[in-house]
Amino acid sequence: MRDMVDHEANTDQKLTEERLALLSVLQELTVAALDLFDPNKSADTFLDRLAERLSCTVALWLQEDARGRVHLLGASGLSAASRRLPIPGPLEQPLAPCPASVDLPYPELTSPELACWSVPVIPGTTDAGRGTSVLLLYFDQEPRLPRQYRGMVERLGGVLRTALVHRRLFARTLDSERDLHQQKTLWESLSEASVEGILISSPGGGTLTHNRRFAQMWGLEEDIQSASREALLRAMAERVEEPARFTARSRAFSEHENASGQDELRLKDGRVFEQYNAPVVSEDGVYYGRAVYFRDITARQRTERELQRERDFSSTVLDTARALVIVLDPEGRIVRFNRACQEVTGFSFEELRGAYFWKRLQPPEEAARVETDFAVLASGMGNEQYESFWLTRDGERRLISWASNVLRGETGEIEYVIGTGIDITEQRRAEQERDQTFQREQQARARAEEQEGRSAFLATASGMLAGSLAPEDSLRSVAELTVQRFADWCAFDLLEPDHTVRRITQAQSEALLARSPAKVYPPPPDLKAAQGPGKVLRTGEPAFFPMGDTSAPSGDVPFQSWISVPLLARGRTLGALTLARECEGCQYGPASLVLAQELARRAAMAVDNARLYQQAQTAIGLRDEFLSIASHELKTPVTSLQLSVQGLLRLSRLGTLRAAPMETVAHSLETIERQAKRMAKLVTTLLDVSRIHAGRLDLELEEVDLAALVRDIAARFAPELATSGARLRVHADTPMPGVWDRSRLDQIVTNLLANAIKYGEGRPIDIAVEGNAATALLEVRDQGIGIPPERQTRIFRAFERAVSSRHYGGLGLGLHIVSQLVERLGGSVRVESEAGRGSTFTVELPRQGPPVPPFTASRGAPDRV
Repeated sequence: MRDMVDHEANTDQKLTEERLALLSVLQELTVAALDLFDPNKSADTFLDRLAERLSCTVALWLQEDARGRVHLLGASGLSAASRRLPIPGPLEQPLAPCPASVDLPYPELTSPELACWSVPVIPGTTDAGRGTSVLLLYFDQEPRLPRQYRGMVERLGGVLRTALVHRRLFARTLDSERDLHQQKTLWESLSEASVEGILISSPGGGTLTHNRRFAQMWGLEEDIQSASREALLRAMAERVEEPARFTARSRAFSEHENASGQDELRLKDGRVFEQYNAPVVSEDGVYYGRAVYFRDITARQRTERELQRERDFSSTVLDTARALVIVLDPEGRIVRFNRACQEVTGFSFEELRGAYFWKRLQPPEEAARVETDFAVLASGMGNEQYESFWLTRDGERRLISWASNVLRGETGEIEYVIGTGIDITEQRRAEQERDQTFQREQQARARAEEQEGRSAFLATASGMLAGSLAPEDSLRSVAELTVQRFADWCAFDLLEPDHTVRRITQAQSEALLARSPAKVYPPPPDLKAAQGPGKVLRTGEPAFFPMGDTSAPSGDVPFQSWISVPLLARGRTLGALTLARECEGCQYGPASLVLAQELARRAAMAVDNARLYQQAQTAIGLRDEFLSIASHELKTPVTSLQLSVQGLLRLSRLGTLRAAPMETVAHSLETIERQAKRMAKLVTTLLDVSRIHAGRLDLELEEVDLAALVRDIAARFAPELATSGARLRVHADTPMPGVWDRSRLDQIVTNLLANAIKYGEGRPIDIAVEGNAATALLEVRDQGIGIPPERQTRIFRAFERAVSSRHYGGLGLGLHIVSQLVERLGGSVRVESEAGRGSTFTVELPRQGPPVPPFTASRGAPDRV
């Protein structure tokens, strides 16, 4: 019995010793784990002690980050080389629930007999998320430790978790304190180094801080600097010229947290402060107080006033100087422009400030050259003395004599180019006039003699040209006179309406006939020739060859000099006058060219007068024909109207009007209405032509669908189509809206369709509408009598017809009105036709309306309606 008691006592003592040993180990390792609170302590020390107490071969502390990568926080039993080996990753599964899945690269763990304990330091939940930490303890064989040691190690993992959390918090605290200290030091350094006085107050109105510059600027004593904000404001207000305003604005800023503003303070001692008041607010909107910045701008304002006085003085000197002074930057932009420059050019400085001077002041043809020359001048290598033209606001060219120089800055770089000039336009003009006067005095006698002969020649020629309305006869006489006094060979060529050339006459002098017995008959000019009379007829420009040329008017006689000038009248080339000289030493000069042009002008006037006389006779015939047609067209409805009215009046006088059959009365009234409408239509047509030629035709623009309008007009023409027997095919299914005058567009379509019915001989008529986004096309095609080619260019003129009025009625103004209305709507009309094969009229109209407001009517152009 005693032995049993002793055994139990020994057993209890042994358990007690084991517990004490376990507690001692746990206490020692816990203390070592708590040392990890300090971020500067290494986890290797704790792991070395843990491996020693547990007899581990290797002890590892692994940490998984949010990306699934595993890092080694500490180790015991690894070599330095093994520590540098990276752990493969990232892991497919989180570290905590499956630490054995970590593929560790360390050679110390390659023994297959190693046993491993895994202790989670940060236990995960059931799904064990990322960011966990684990202890791995490796033994040479399965450890023979009491079961309590496993539980001790697991409890130790909880201690490590707490130590790790506090370690991180402590590290963040140290970083925050270090950043805060750094920011405070930086702020204090910047504040003290600032040239501005800075005062920062708290939200409650107390003074948080201020820099030395603030105290120096305001001259505040130390006791006032540390006083309340109100006392500080009172002390500052005593030093400004407007204390009440200063105090009111300061309190207004304090009452409105988000308010900020800038002000200028004038102190009683003459200094001027620039004040900026703004709230101190964090990024997340927390209000920490208010900051006020003061900058002494007394010296700056004094400097600005002095600079302004200097600029005013310089400007006054420059503006009172009579010389032109212009200051340019190195790029050629105008920086300064004195009053003399403004007076010469007519431009103000504000108009040209910052502009490139060669773009605004130089003639366009010289701008590129001047720009290149200025680049050389701005590099410091250009000419200092030169002359150039300036272009004034009115387009006048002024010649300026310039002296230029460059102004360099402190670094030696060219900052400005200064030009000083004198307007020598009048001086140069006077010099030229003086030289020209001397030359004129020498040439006056010779010119007078020559002029006397030319005047007599022109007087005689004018008498010949003015005496006849037949230009051929008078031109022959002038040619004979010219070869007697002015040329060896002379020819007149006229342009025909069909653009062919007809030689009216040519003459040779007796001297030329003596040297060349055979008469010289050069062929008529070729309008395609590159030189000679053909080019003169084509271009309307004179050709002058004082020393002869290979393209002389005669290939048989080697003329030494020749002139060909156009016969111009009312802006048109009617023909050409060609003169040639064969003898040496008698070449034509500039005066000869002037004489030839004057003779050509008088000949052109005679030819033009003769043609105008013929055209007037033709126009009078057309007018008489038109009046006859108009009288006939008006007489027909008037006669019918008169007969119907007379019939009704006769019934009324006999008292039988009420007893007359209603059919008879209705027929008479219908006749009256129909003839009245016909007369109204004729009068409207005449009135439209009158308005067009007087320029009083107004347009009322609106959006109109051309396709819908064509369909409506086609339906309206059903009676006329039925009467003529023609079939109208309408191709206007697609809407074609545009900005036009509806009534005038209706008039265009109506006239074209009426024209097609009249001349279509009962054959089918096609009317189509198409176009694109910008243009609408209206096409009217008939299969009737057609228009001869020589008449197609004239059918749009007034009082012109493609056929005789005896066979077709109407005033002959329909197509003329169409062309004028289309022109005013910004479009065009053309015709394609062959005699006997019908005609196609095509109208093009811009869908956006006329590009410009309707303009004055141009002279007309007739039709065949």
